[in-house]
Amino acid sequence: MKKKMYVLGVAALVAALLALSGVAQSAMWVGAEIGGNFNLGEKMTASAFGGSVSSNTFIRPSVIGGATIGYDFVNAGFGAYAWPDWMRFFSFAMDYTYNRLDVKEGSGIARALAFNSNVTGHEHALTFLFMAHYGFMPDSEVPSGRINPYIGVGPALVFTGLDYKIATTNAPRFSGSSGASAMNVALVVEPGIRWVCLPNVSVDTAVRYRLSQPSWTEGPVTLKANPLNQLAFLLRANYHF
Repeated sequence: MKKKMYVLGVAALVAALLALSGVAQSAMWVGAEIGGNFNLGEKMTASAFGGSVSSNTFIRPSVIGGATIGYDFVNAGFGAYAWPDWMRFFSFAMDYTYNRLDVKEGSGIARALAFNSNVTGHEHALTFLFMAHYGFMPDSEVPSGRINPYIGVGPALVFTGLDYKIATTNAPRFSGSSGASAMNVALVVEPGIRWVCLPNVSVDTAVRYRLSQPSWTEGPVTLKANPLNQLAFLLRANYHF
């Protein structure tokens, strides 16, 4: 009997959430995103044993993907509150993304690497965006507007790691496989457009710029980006509840 009541309770909760999701503008949303990540003419420095070499280095484009959760300051949907009417133009979002950081063989600092060596890496980012938006083309189903241009700005915690085998021109006998990691704070700017397909489903098309300056050290070798400029083109699908 208790088990049956528990199942009925869960079913009622799910039904309530689904009912809330039918609201034309709901307070919270979750989404998944994917796109392409491009690095913009990075200048990197490799240093070891008191010497260093700097050069423009080509980091290969990569796929970027992740998940997001956001909150609109409105008075409908899960987590809603009686916010002042003007706050409906603002939102907050947090997302996690992952992409590769692989240096093209023979490019920039890669020319200082040991023969047949390479530099490969990865990047995890936790981003916090404060967003302003405005809706166009409202209708009876979506009074907040079907098309919502927005701009988001905020910090990100960026966790990067490199695996490399390197030799500098000042110490050609040094060679070995190793790796290093770093955590940095980045600046993120994201303009985009939210397309409301259904009252509880939307799609974002966005361009994200991320600026950071990571430095990786392992033993006598340090690699540094001066800085790391990245541009990502994102497609995001959201469910509002």
